[in-house]
Amino acid sequence: MAVTTTQTNKPFNPRGNDQSPKGYNRAALYSGKALDFDGVNDSIDISNFSLNGYTAFSICFHKTSDFNNGMIFSSADSINDGVNIYQISPGYFRARLNGVNAVDTTLKVSEKVGFFVFTYDGNNAKWYYQAQNIDSGTTTQTFAITNTTTNIARQSYASAQYLDGQIAGFKIFNTALTAAQVADLYNNPEKVVPTGVDNTALKLWLPMQEGAGTTAYDGSGNGNHGTISGATYTHGIGAPVSQTAVIDWNKGVNRLLYSNKFDEATWQKLAGSSVSATRVDGPYSEQAWSVTYDGTSAGRIEQVISGITSGTSYTCEVWARSTSGSVLVKLGGAGVETSHTLTTEWQRIDDVKNATSTTGYPRLRCDSAATIEVFGFSFRLTSEADLYIPTLATAQTSPVLLPQGLTSGRDITGVNLFENVRKQGALNLDGNSWAEVHDNASLDVSEITAEGWMYMEDITSLDTNRLVIKWNTSYPERTFQLYATGNSGVWMLSDGSAAYLVGGGTFTQGQWYHIVGTYDGTTQRLYVNGSQVNSTALSITLKQSSKEVIIGGYNTGVYSNNAIAQPRIYNRALTAEEVQRNYNAGKNIYTN
Repeated sequence: MAVTTTQTNKPFNPRGNDQSPKGYNRAALYSGKALDFDGVNDSIDISNFSLNGYTAFSICFHKTSDFNNGMIFSSADSINDGVNIYQISPGYFRARLNGVNAVDTTLKVSEKVGFFVFTYDGNNAKWYYQAQNIDSGTTTQTFAITNTTTNIARQSYASAQYLDGQIAGFKIFNTALTAAQVADLYNNPEKVVPTGVDNTALKLWLPMQEGAGTTAYDGSGNGNHGTISGATYTHGIGAPVSQTAVIDWNKGVNRLLYSNKFDEATWQKLAGSSVSATRVDGPYSEQAWSVTYDGTSAGRIEQVISGITSGTSYTCEVWARSTSGSVLVKLGGAGVETSHTLTTEWQRIDDVKNATSTTGYPRLRCDSAATIEVFGFSFRLTSEADLYIPTLATAQTSPVLLPQGLTSGRDITGVNLFENVRKQGALNLDGNSWAEVHDNASLDVSEITAEGWMYMEDITSLDTNRLVIKWNTSYPERTFQLYATGNSGVWMLSDGSAAYLVGGGTFTQGQWYHIVGTYDGTTQRLYVNGSQVNSTALSITLKQSSKEVIIGGYNTGVYSNNAIAQPRIYNRALTAEEVQRNYNAGKNIYTN
């Protein structure tokens, strides 16, 4: 049976606010991610960054599981012992500054998950848990750390201690946050920098929301990307961890190494080509590279990609411009190239073909004497152009998420979000996340309408395109589900012993659709984009399930890659005119 709840059941904003007269069926999001460290040899290693010389700082992180043992953060060496934050015994944390135990938590926190902050202003050290000051201490320390590597989840020097637990959203500021600023971050988990703190104070920000790969990207703009060793991603974490479903993000792959660092040995410079770094007003105001060709035939920069099957579709892309006049270049890979004429304006050029050999050579070639500027090389085994995903020492062969950073309209690496800006009010789902509404009496209905908008990024899967459901994998806990399968919609109802469905409509990948299912006690109807596409006579008593309502997922643990907006449930069947009116109200938002 339905459970009772109160109107105080309100998750942190921004979340799914219920606009119905009931006003308390708010959706809790489960789209956060965290890195899971095994306590043996997993870590994140960040080169050329330490707290050396800091007179004040704050370290913030989300703890999403119990900690069994180990080091949380270390920017230290064996001589000065720098800054170490770790668990000293089951349930108790310690911040150690230059060998001095600055402040231990006296509140046992091993079984607590949530938001932790340690601050130091040069004299006062404080611990916060869920924005509450739980411990304070006094010490005066300066740091002269010789190590230039900072580590998360392991000690920075010999006899390393490792963390056994999960962390997300790691930040370092070069100032001691106030209690109000800590509360601001806690109450607004999608906020990167609290009110009253300048963006430049954020020195490291690892969202840990990528979901794949071995790079923890730094969103502070300082380029302090971390290398993930061994740790694996955990998906479906709720608040207060930042929720990717309500964040703009880029998603993609890139098989190249050092995709924007062409002086690396991985990039071969052949037949009279050379490279050097230059800070220019590039396509994303990032560092571009100057490539000089001396006119030798087949001058090129290239990278070898092995293991390609002949005939496989691939896409090779790069941003480029000439420094003077028009220059003919050839971009390609796997045995074939496409010619492009560069001007002094930045342009994104691509080569989309089928491989003609089993070894690929993503290359930028120029047969004449010229200097061009280059940014952001991509190579993917697909026939479709995609967003640029930067790489370091490891290729990104599985799709990664790069959320919006400090600059509006750009992800945390500075790349434009121009192709993937979230539509107004939509949940930006990634195949590992969902929204959930608790069961209550207002959802026990005899007649029903379920509706919503869905972006068809993936129309091929039966399981992963649920729009909104109150369902279970077995009877009797089944009521309804509205979803897409193949290239059509499906509206399914249940009396607890059998399922009844209607299907119809034609979907095209890459488009938004308004999908509505109604039942008035005698007829089951399905609408797509305001028009009825199918109906059937039906007279059943809907099962009153105690299951939660899931948006964008299914109880078997498979979830949608599609964006979803404005999911609604009514306790009556909308008329055809009302369905058309709702479609008209949203089509200018979701179909343009």
